[in-house]
Amino acid sequence: MKRIICISFIFFVSNRFFVLAQSLEELEQKYEYYTNVYEKENSILDSLKSILEKRALQIEHEMKKKKPDDEKIIELRSGSATLSNTINFYQEKAENNLKNIKNVSRQLEVKYSSKIDSLKQLKKSKIGNVDLLDAEILAYTRKRLLTSPQIDILSFNPKKILEIDFNNAVTPEEKLLFKEYLRNALSEVEALLSDISKQIKESNNALLLQKKTSKFIADTEFDRDLKIGRVSKSATEGVKLGTGVTNDIVFPASEQINSYLLLINQLSFSNKPEDTSIKKFKNELSSSELDLKEYTVLLSAAEEKLEDFKLLLLNKLNSAK
Repeated sequence: MKRIICISFIFFVSNRFFVLAQSLEELEQKYEYYTNVYEKENSILDSLKSILEKRALQIEHEMKKKKPDDEKIIELRSGSATLSNTINFYQEKAENNLKNIKNVSRQLEVKYSSKIDSLKQLKKSKIGNVDLLDAEILAYTRKRLLTSPQIDILSFNPKKILEIDFNNAVTPEEKLLFKEYLRNALSEVEALLSDISKQIKESNNALLLQKKTSKFIADTEFDRDLKIGRVSKSATEGVKLGTGVTNDIVFPASEQINSYLLLINQLSFSNKPEDTSIKKFKNELSSSELDLKEYTVLLSAAEEKLEDFKLLLLNKLNSAK
C-alpha cells in the first residue's frame, strides 16, 4: 500500500513539474492549437446544425402534403438521426477543447504575470531603459488579456430569481431551499464580479500604459522589431507578435468577447433604463473586433449588470429574515 502511495506521489510531482517546466513558447503554441481546433469544430457544428434544421423543415413540409411520401420521410428521419449523433460527437469534442483552452489560459496567465512582475521589479530598481520596460510590460499585458480564460455564463436562470417569494413557501424546508438557491446564485455572481473587476483593472492599466508608450514605440527600434515579429530574447523572451503590430491592443471577434455579451443578455430583463454603452452590446453577438477601450466598456457593462443583480439577490435574502 505504501509503495502504491509512493508511486502515486512521484507521478503527481513529476506531472506537476512537467507542467511548470513547460516554456512560454510551448504553452502559446498549445493555446493556438487548441483555439484553432475549437474554432474549426464550432464551424463544423454550425454547418451540421444548419443541415439538421433544413432536414426538419423538409420532413415537416412532406408531412403536410395531402399524399406524403412515407419512404422519403423515413429516409430524411434516418439521415437526421445520423446527423444528430455526429453533432453530439463534435459537441463533446468542442467542450473538451474548451476545457483545454481554459487550462492552458490559466497556465499562460501565471507565466505572463511572472514576466510582468519581473519587468516591474526591474523598473522599480531603475535597471534598464524605463520606456523599453514599459513597452515590454505592455506587450505581455496584451498577451495576458488576449488569452484570458473565457468566462462562464450564469448556470441559473436569472428570471427565476425574480419569481422567488418567501411568502409563497409552503413549508420551512421549502423556505430553506429558496435560501440555498439564492446563496448559490450570489456566490456565482460574486465570483464573476471578482474576475471581471480584475480584468477591468488590468484593461485600465493597459490603456494608461498604451498611451504612455505610444510615442516611444513609434519612434524607436522596438517598434520595428515588433512589426516584423523580431523582439529579442533579452527584451521580451517568448513574446511573438505578428506583422503590423503596434502598441494598440485589439480583441478579435471571439468566444471570449461573446461570453461577456451572453452574460449581459442573460441579465437584460429589468425595466431599469440602460446606459447607452450597455445598449451597444446588448442585442447581438460580436462579429467584429474591439479595441482596448471598447473592450473595457464591454467589461464595465457586464460588471454593472452583475452589480445590479447582486443587489437584487441580497435584497431577496434579506427579505427572508
